[in-house]
Amino acid sequence: MSQSPYERYQARTSSLIRETLEDLECQPIFFIGTGISKRYFNAPTWMELLKGVANYIGMSDPDFQYLRQKTNQSPIEIGTILEEKVFEWAWTTGKNSFPSEYFEDNSDRSLFLKHIVSQQIAGTSPTAAEIDGLEFVEEIKLLQKTNPHAIITTNYDNFLESIFGDYEAVVGEKVIRRDMNLIGEIFKIHGSMEDPASLVVTGDDYKNYRTKKKYISAKLLTYLAEHPVFVFGYGLGDPNVTEIIQDIGEILGGPDKLIENIFYVEWQPDAATLTDFREEYVIGSEDSQLRVRAIVTDRFDWLFTRLSEQSPLKWVNPKLLRAISARFFKLLRTDIPKGGLEINYDQLQSVADSDDELPKLLGIAKSESPNASHPFTLTAVGKQLGYNRWHTPRKLIEKARDEKGVDICQSDNQYHYAVPSGNGWFRRYSKEAVALLKRIRDNEDYTITL
Repeated sequence: MSQSPYERYQARTSSLIRETLEDLECQPIFFIGTGISKRYFNAPTWMELLKGVANYIGMSDPDFQYLRQKTNQSPIEIGTILEEKVFEWAWTTGKNSFPSEYFEDNSDRSLFLKHIVSQQIAGTSPTAAEIDGLEFVEEIKLLQKTNPHAIITTNYDNFLESIFGDYEAVVGEKVIRRDMNLIGEIFKIHGSMEDPASLVVTGDDYKNYRTKKKYISAKLLTYLAEHPVFVFGYGLGDPNVTEIIQDIGEILGGPDKLIENIFYVEWQPDAATLTDFREEYVIGSEDSQLRVRAIVTDRFDWLFTRLSEQSPLKWVNPKLLRAISARFFKLLRTDIPKGGLEINYDQLQSVADSDDELPKLLGIAKSESPNASHPFTLTAVGKQLGYNRWHTPRKLIEKARDEKGVDICQSDNQYHYAVPSGNGWFRRYSKEAVALLKRIRDNEDYTITL
């Protein structure tokens, strides 16, 4: 039976995801928005959340509709107006609905609004025990298996903490002060329902956030530059995502302004019936346009499966890795500079560049692997050839296949080795592969001996 256009598209996309993960050889970063919470537990949209606040303080539906029209349906403007209305209500008939400390002189008046917002979110968020009863629980379990390096989200709820129990939430402005070399973090850049004061809801909140967004973007730069990035649950053009990508795009984008490691997942309920699919998405204005990869889908199970297949952290506890990483950085930044430890520099020097001895020093057993004979990822091969990307060596491999009828990636051989990882593979390449591809690049005679 022939495949449908959607099935062929899924196969192409799956191959591209696999190649990107193999090439970058690290866990993905997820950017997760409201659409994910909406899908899995029918979380309120931003407008639904504001309407719930309005109803809570006794505002009628027609009055709220008036606010929508008055503000041209701007949630930020509605939130700013509701801040004042909730404040007045809190000091009159609603006084018993808030903690007493909210009425003290040093408390911000926006806390009343944010308190209600937090309650609204908490009322819809499932606990870890309740997740098994959700409609898309099988899809959620696949999401759990992906083991992302870190998650960035503008969601207020704690759904992600419930799914990834060993990950640590970093809320609001604490992201700026966070060490970004750790693993297993959930960066809640718009705040968390468990800390109402941290929420970004009103106009003033957004002004403050935009002032500090550059610092947040700078902190996230390493993540977005070195890891595969998958954007879930945001509509195309959502400023919460696109502004951060634009902040760092001039650094990440190549001459053609394509950021090859960022995948923007577009939800299309009729995807299975389409015959033409978006391959890229353009971000920014005509003067400063960037392109990222696009994935069109009507469900996430196949995407999460592809991501989990390539996960080298399948059996690793992120909490343990985070603790080890944090301890090493403290050792390097604090303990050694202060002279509080005796350091055997001769021993460190002798093992620092050794793939065999350094793991022994750290108490890590070295597994039998082809890393010694096949030390390069495809990106590393590209750099050996003078390129910054993996696409050129991939094209050279395909050229050899077309010219000689031999695909070096179809088997384990002197040029290539596929290392098992979950249900997938990480591909490694040898010095012989670099020499072969160099000859192909330079249009020299070559032979392939497997």
